[in-house]
Amino acid sequence: MQLWWLLVVACSVLISGNAKLIRLAGGAGNTGRVEVYHNGQWGTVCDDGWGLEEANVVCRQLGFESASWSRTMAHYGQGTGPILLDDVVCDGSETFLTQCSHSDTHDCQHTEDAGVDCYSVLNNVRLAGGGGNYGRVEVYYNGQWGTVCDDGWDLIDANVVCRQLGFESALESKSSAFYGQGSGTIVLDDVDCTGDEDSLDQCRHNGLEEHNCVHYEDAGVVCSNTPNTLLPTTDTPSSLLPTTGVWNNVRLAGGGGVLNNVRLAGGGGNYGRVEVYYNEQWGTVCDDGWDLNDAHVVCRQLGFESALEGNSNAMYGLGSGPIVLDDVDCTGDEHSLDQCRHNGLEEHNCVHYEDAGVVCSNTPSTLLPTTGYITEELTTLLLSTSYFTEALTTLLPSTKVPIRLWRWRVDILNTVRLAGGGGNYGRVEVYYKGQWGTVCDDLWDSDDANVVCRQLGFEFALEGNRNALYGQGSGPIVLDDVECTGDEDSLDQCRHNGLEEHNCGHHEDAGVVCQNILNTVRLAGGGGNYGRVEVYYKGQWGTVCDDWWDSDDANVVCRQLGFEFALEGNRYALYGQGSGPIVLDDVECTGDEDSLDQCRHNGLEEHNCGHHEDAGVVCQSNAKEIRLAGGAGNTGRVEVYHNGQWGTVCDDGWGIEEADVVCRQLGFESASWSRTKAHYGQGTGPILLDDVVCDGSETSLTQCSHSDTDNCQHTEDAGVDCYSVLNNVRLAGGGGNYGRVEVYYNGQWGTVCDDGWDLIDANVVCRQLGFDSALESKSSAFYGQGSGTIVLDDVDCTGDEDSLDQCGHAGLEEHNCGHHEDAGVVCQNTPNTLLPTTDTPSSLLPTTGVLNNVRLAGGGGNFGRVEVYYKGQWGTVCDDLWDSDDANVVCRQLGFEFALEGNRNALYGQGSGPIVLDDVECTGDEDSLDQCRHNGLEEHNCGHYEDAGVVCSNTPNTLLPTTDTPNTLLPTTGVLNNVRLAGGGGNYGRVEVYYNGQWGTVCDDGWDLIDANVVCRQLGFDSALEYNSNALYDQGSGPIVLDDVDCTGDEDSLDQCGHAGLEKHNCGHHEDAGVVCNSVLNNVRLAGGGGHYGRVEVYYKGQWGTVCDDLWDSDDANVVCRQLGFEFALEGNRDALYGQGSGPIVLDDVECTGDEDSLDQCRHNGLEEHNCGHYEDAGVVCSNTPSTLLPTTGYITEELTTLLLSTNILNTVRLAGGGGNYGRVEVYYKGQWGTVCDDLWDSDDANVVCRQLGFEFALEGNRNALYGQGSGPIVLDDVECTGDEDSLDQCRHNGLEEHNCRHHEDAGVVCQNTPNTLLPTTDTPSSLLPTTGVLNNVRLAGGGGNYGRVEVYYNGQWGTVCDDGWDLIDANVVCRQLGFDSALEYNSNALYGQGSGPIMLDDVDCTGDEDSLDQCGHAGLEEHNCGHHEDAGVVCNSVLNNVRLAGGGGNYGRVEVYYNEQWGTVCDDGWDLNDAHVVCRQLGFESALEGNSNAMYGLGSGPIVLDDVDCTGDEHSLDQCRHAGLEEDNCDHFEDAGVVCRVFDNVRLAGGGGNYGRVEVHYNGQWGTVCDDGWDLNDAHVICRQLGFEFALEGNSNALYGQGSGPIVLDNVNCMGDEDSLDQCRHNGLEEHNCVHYEDAGVVCSNTPSTLLPTTGYITEELTTLLLSTSYFTEALTTLLPSTNILNTVRLAGGGGNYGRVEVYYKGQWGTVCDDLWDSDDANVVCRQLGFEFALEGNRNALYGQGSGPIVLDDVECTGGEDSLDQCRHNGLEEHNCRHHEDAGVVCQNTPNTLLPTTDTPSSLLPTTGVLNNVRLAGGGANYGRVEVYYNGQWGTVCDDGWDVTDANVVCRQLGFDSAKEGNSYALYGQGSGPIVLDDVDCTGDEDFLDQCGHAGLENHDCGHHEDAGVVCTVL
Repeated sequence: MQLWWLLVVACSVLISGNAKLIRLAGGAGNTGRVEVYHNGQWGTVCDDGWGLEEANVVCRQLGFESASWSRTMAHYGQGTGPILLDDVVCDGSETFLTQCSHSDTHDCQHTEDAGVDCYSVLNNVRLAGGGGNYGRVEVYYNGQWGTVCDDGWDLIDANVVCRQLGFESALESKSSAFYGQGSGTIVLDDVDCTGDEDSLDQCRHNGLEEHNCVHYEDAGVVCSNTPNTLLPTTDTPSSLLPTTGVWNNVRLAGGGGVLNNVRLAGGGGNYGRVEVYYNEQWGTVCDDGWDLNDAHVVCRQLGFESALEGNSNAMYGLGSGPIVLDDVDCTGDEHSLDQCRHNGLEEHNCVHYEDAGVVCSNTPSTLLPTTGYITEELTTLLLSTSYFTEALTTLLPSTKVPIRLWRWRVDILNTVRLAGGGGNYGRVEVYYKGQWGTVCDDLWDSDDANVVCRQLGFEFALEGNRNALYGQGSGPIVLDDVECTGDEDSLDQCRHNGLEEHNCGHHEDAGVVCQNILNTVRLAGGGGNYGRVEVYYKGQWGTVCDDWWDSDDANVVCRQLGFEFALEGNRYALYGQGSGPIVLDDVECTGDEDSLDQCRHNGLEEHNCGHHEDAGVVCQSNAKEIRLAGGAGNTGRVEVYHNGQWGTVCDDGWGIEEADVVCRQLGFESASWSRTKAHYGQGTGPILLDDVVCDGSETSLTQCSHSDTDNCQHTEDAGVDCYSVLNNVRLAGGGGNYGRVEVYYNGQWGTVCDDGWDLIDANVVCRQLGFDSALESKSSAFYGQGSGTIVLDDVDCTGDEDSLDQCGHAGLEEHNCGHHEDAGVVCQNTPNTLLPTTDTPSSLLPTTGVLNNVRLAGGGGNFGRVEVYYKGQWGTVCDDLWDSDDANVVCRQLGFEFALEGNRNALYGQGSGPIVLDDVECTGDEDSLDQCRHNGLEEHNCGHYEDAGVVCSNTPNTLLPTTDTPNTLLPTTGVLNNVRLAGGGGNYGRVEVYYNGQWGTVCDDGWDLIDANVVCRQLGFDSALEYNSNALYDQGSGPIVLDDVDCTGDEDSLDQCGHAGLEKHNCGHHEDAGVVCNSVLNNVRLAGGGGHYGRVEVYYKGQWGTVCDDLWDSDDANVVCRQLGFEFALEGNRDALYGQGSGPIVLDDVECTGDEDSLDQCRHNGLEEHNCGHYEDAGVVCSNTPSTLLPTTGYITEELTTLLLSTNILNTVRLAGGGGNYGRVEVYYKGQWGTVCDDLWDSDDANVVCRQLGFEFALEGNRNALYGQGSGPIVLDDVECTGDEDSLDQCRHNGLEEHNCRHHEDAGVVCQNTPNTLLPTTDTPSSLLPTTGVLNNVRLAGGGGNYGRVEVYYNGQWGTVCDDGWDLIDANVVCRQLGFDSALEYNSNALYGQGSGPIMLDDVDCTGDEDSLDQCGHAGLEEHNCGHHEDAGVVCNSVLNNVRLAGGGGNYGRVEVYYNEQWGTVCDDGWDLNDAHVVCRQLGFESALEGNSNAMYGLGSGPIVLDDVDCTGDEHSLDQCRHAGLEEDNCDHFEDAGVVCRVFDNVRLAGGGGNYGRVEVHYNGQWGTVCDDGWDLNDAHVICRQLGFEFALEGNSNALYGQGSGPIVLDNVNCMGDEDSLDQCRHNGLEEHNCVHYEDAGVVCSNTPSTLLPTTGYITEELTTLLLSTSYFTEALTTLLPSTNILNTVRLAGGGGNYGRVEVYYKGQWGTVCDDLWDSDDANVVCRQLGFEFALEGNRNALYGQGSGPIVLDDVECTGGEDSLDQCRHNGLEEHNCRHHEDAGVVCQNTPNTLLPTTDTPSSLLPTTGVLNNVRLAGGGANYGRVEVYYNGQWGTVCDDGWDVTDANVVCRQLGFDSAKEGNSYALYGQGSGPIVLDDVDCTGDEDFLDQCGHAGLENHDCGHHEDAGVVCTVL
């Protein structure tokens, strides 16, 4: 008995150590009473000695950072359970509270219950800018939503966000503002999650609002579309699930989907069966409701223009996967299929003969004429070809039909490719009948080749090849005797024998060489990585013009040349003028092209340029241009690549500065030594550089000062020693391309910790090893634990690094890891392509280099012929002097520990490539083969019969083949490093070893547990449980490989044990040995059910997975139940009875005898080998009493009975005989349902039942069998609950089945039936919905909160109600059932859209007194004569139809709603602008300007009616938004929400000029004025900024600009000056005033528009007097007159967007600025005036061409701080002594200032002031497009009414063009999206700007965007 209680205590300690078994009650998510779970119930902690240290432990255990307060004296209310802990004393370092010193007895009352306040800053997270499961990550902090910076953002961080939002995991992490830039603060940066956190704020980060980011770095996520099961599993009591949390408010905005992959199967290129990819497999779409709209969406998603047909009835054959979609209902405008309405994923009533299909447009058949009819003769002709099978005859019409209606059906050979060659040459292959086939070369000539090449997009063919020049194909031979004229568009238009009619073999396969137009590019006039761009065309080199030349174009050139990217794109023949033709002009690359000719351009040799415009580039100078030879990886002779060969550098002047530049260029940190006098041997090429002098800051050696001539010999070759910390990396414990990552540091190999390890880090390792990229990143010592030091931790690579030590990390040997966390990688199996591509001249490839790629060929994984990769191919090593030292180096280089043998004489077959190395002499300590002495590369006297080989040491068991390991990875001969178990299950079976290319057995002579242990450890198990003999697992069939095995037990593999010799034995297969290894699947649980029943899940590979129900029976269930501690199984369930699991399916075809101890001892298919879906998940019902509770000997005493009764499981309860929320209480006990007697039954008992069922509380507890008498046993009597229990069996009672009752006393309940918020949404698991019963669930769909289509839940799905006989009485019943008072309207004819489920009710006839719809008369369930076009709807009386603003002004204040006859407030949790929009529109305003929080307008005094309001912004009233429920809140009035509504949709200045006048606001449809009471400069600032000016110069009163005539809208305006618009300022109220119009207010805004000054003439004395007489000009301004004129318009001409000749607009024309005294200060002013940040250069001597207008300014002297050029000192307007050859220019910083409207508007076109002085072309190209003007802070369009070429001329001249070619209408360049600013434009043609033309007025129009005007400007 003592042992029994010790076990109980031990289990208690283990349980209490779990962080989930502590909670906070009675408070908010991060505050509350501390409660711990022990012995099946929650108890409290006494506050004796309770302080901050103890509180810290609790908070950290719960996942918070720390505690902010320790609470005593039952601060959060008194608990009701036992007091479990007292006198708790923590030192603060504990992980769990139970680890602290404490007493298990106490002297306390619940008045002393302890509590905590945990520190929680960030309690909200959401996804914005995307859809339901994807978007920009935003967190709520300091009263607003902010973003997360993408620095270090990866999938691990994304997983935390997605899990926090309720999803299972993340699919992708997004960076670079993938879902748009946010607008709030950036709250988090450098987020670094381990992946185990529950919320984002538990991850490491820089600190709140500590960042170095901007919003284009906003992070995003894509979450898995299946929400995480928030339901408790059997091992998580529901009471453990917190009701609030750290970031506990989540919303999903917009839409989204998971079906982003779609394909057509069973047909051809443009037609077939529709299949979608879901849950890692392809599935079909059911044809119910399938029509042309649905087909359109599929076809557009596939890239076709539209659909021709939507097919049904499996027209293209039956699919075989799951049926993913049914009842698809697209409008036709969706972008992808999952945006359409449908039943739900895998929700269908279909079979595969209903699979839907489509025929998409876009590929007409070239076999058919375009006109005429399909005659009988044509039908016969078509059927005579082999293309048409019998099955296709149904496609042919039986009578004449127009060919244009039929011709699309035939699509034969529209796909052609070149194989076996390069980009523009190869074997011709055509796609036919679902596979690629070849063309026979009979009659093959250049005409045929021309057709192929043109079909592929080339201009013509250079050659037509025969005799399988590019290798023999393997598919069918499709065409023969092809005879083309050469003019055909595709090969199948040519004459031929017929499809698959031929007399050929593949040795006659035809090929072509197509002309590759611009496949050769070079840099001339510069250096290795920079120069003039030249392309090879028509037999000579030509140049590229620099028009439009930019960094995108330069990037393409550099990548084409083999560089990574471009540093600069240069213009103006920077590297000298070329002499050949100018081949390209107006090049426009996106930057992603592979070669320059893929970019947009004018056409070959089509240009308007001279060679002074030749384009150039500077490419990134990388390590390929410089190398170290004759040394080790980081030391050697410096060699540079020039003119196709490597040369050396002379050591004259060579020092550490020069060495530093070389080392940094090669990617090392710095140089440790500079070497002279050919320290690393003399080079053999030219001496390319001499007298090199670097200052140390250069990026590449060629940037240093140097001489291109030399006076040196190779005895003076320079060298370097570079400082490299981690220059050696290898993969260990795996194979050639996979394994544990190890780095060489401090003389030994060490490992890398997997903290933060991801695919980006793996990519760096793989590239460093010579592979192209990584396939996977591995963690948790996947390839075994290393034994050296742990060198790196927290590795964080960006992905661009060349080696691992360039990545961020915690520091060398700084880590918090063990070797069980060693990181690994799987690299792409093909080494990095050092091979030339078709567009890379071979002259760019180095002729020698390091031999860092080695492989074993002709053998197996650890043995074979040694081959090294050199000059783009694999070669061999000669065996002269070859020995074990050499072999050791090879094996270690490959990741093995050492070599067993070094072989000679081509033991593994002769190689076929070059012999690269001979006379190799290694010491054995080298890291790679090329560090050993040898004769020189390709210097040898050998033949391939001397090829060297190796056998490397035995690789650990991670190399064992799994079921998905291709056999090609298995060695054909060699040691016994592969072992498997056959004839059994995952951990037991017959021992088989792989030898001589086949599997063989082991004889059981002498076989014992020691031998079995070696086998099991080799297989990855801990140990063996049993050793078996006598072929227990059936007899094997291969050779008997081992006999008399005698292991000591320490061996790593079986072949290290003593044995009789390979295949030496005296046995038969009846003696085959076997083993039972320690179980893999030793954890099993039940999920989705209750304590003793549920879905069977097993723990495998770090996650829970399910078991498929194929062959599942009671024997299998018995094993599971006994493994869980129950006595036996009552049932074995199938078909996912307890819900579908979400992890992997681990087991299938399980066959237990019933006697096994665990599930993995049963027969099965193999781990994760299955053909199942989660709808087949197996389940069990175990016997109700766990066998572990019963003693194995002795008697059941009274004490044991009490113990058993206290732990009995009654966790399943239901309501019977009533409806969804009311009925007779029944509990499940001993395999059947029983009732509860009503003795002592009250509301406390009822509350427990209702909460256990998922309702909030009980409305009634009923007696006397109100819902009918039950028929099972009476299980409980005298139930006495306190009301706080989590389930009924926690309450006091008489004992199970102890009662004195009859069924007439059966107890019942009525639970609160909460309105819509408790109804299931589309993401509510169906397992939460009742499976039987009346129609107690009703919802409104397709509308808003109080209106929509009526839907009822029946038979597991939602259905509609037919509108036959539907009236207001019926609608009243629905609305009352939903919690509304009554109905306002009843709707018919599917007013809220057609439903998609069954029609449940028809002919509904209610009296009006019913409580629910199913109590009304009706035709019967699913009995109807209706279609969904008759779906009924309702509008219910809105609960919250009165809203007001309090504590503020007319348009702003605290939001209050009228409810229960009083005004109450709204809590600001989640309050945002969308919510504010709804309030403002409900109040009659247009929209909201702000949503305010924190009781900005004072504390309210009534109830808090709404909390967690979540509006989309489109609702009509606040109660249509999602919210927590009426008066359901966790707020105080200091959180009252407020709004500022937009009052004025416009403001203007009247009675003055462009920047001054009487202030007028537009209100109630007319313009009104503002009274000047209290009017000051702060008020004027707001007006001016609202109008687009920078600030105000004056605020005027007394109707200075004349009296207005409309209403006086505002008075006593009081602005702070920071407001964005006037209606945000305090004021009396709208139209509340004591003024008359002689008090109208006015303003003068800064930055006077040029329209105030005459366009011609001079400033005369009269004009000066006139100007000075206005209040605008103060005395201070007189100094500006008349010596200066306002030059507020400036542009750059003759260059590009950010550089060119400076021109100013003066006296109606553009003029230039003389370069006398012109410097960078002057240039800075120009650039800032144009919207750039600063100037890079100020140019002279008309660098950008001579201007032609007047010279306006000379001797300009700016300080640099001026806002515009005319504020600088100068000689006077048009006062100069210059000619146009002295015109000044600038180069501005390339990124425009954010003050510019868009990035695609050249800053030179943007004047700094004016009404409509900004114009751009959108939707077209540089000189054509839709006309858009910038007005009121946004771009708008111009209506085409009256639009002609005269108007277009003004636009084009304003943009800097000479004139217009066309004026376009009808939105030729697409419809704009902003306001329509101008209409009825009428220009004379002489205007300088568009707003000088006649027009209807700003924003006065009668147009739509389909009338947007456009222009085509003339390009000279």
